[in-house]
Amino acid sequence: MKPDRKNTKKILIDLAYKGSSNEFEEFYGYNITYQELEQQSYIEFKNIMFEKINKKIKFRKYGRMGPILTLKADMYDLEIEIFENLINNNKIETIYGWIVKDVTLITSEDDNLEEKSFENEGENEGENEIFTEEEIENINTEEDLY
Repeated sequence: MKPDRKNTKKILIDLAYKGSSNEFEEFYGYNITYQELEQQSYIEFKNIMFEKINKKIKFRKYGRMGPILTLKADMYDLEIEIFENLINNNKIETIYGWIVKDVTLITSEDDNLEEKSFENEGENEGENEIFTEEEIENINTEEDLY
């Protein structure tokens, strides 16, 4: 497990297949299970996040509600902004069709949840600032984020 990063915010990310259960079965049939593709999509999602945002982000599976897998991630404000930009510009979708369905920001130590949806906030491409990989990799301390 990755070491703790200080002063990060915790967010919950819901991943699910982009269509209904019936659409999944029609497309994939019965030769492969939802759980198998979900696991592959979880790994691919983490790799996308590591490549496009920061390889030091800490992820954990948090739970499941029906067909939705919830992940818990520890991210800095800048990383959350980049993540929001990726969602707004539809840059996160796995090979097997899993997408981010919802994002929830945990705002206090008590784990009280404040929902924040990133969907449809930036419909025009280029509306949000995009950071280069070099800028992201140069983030080493909390001071660099402000």
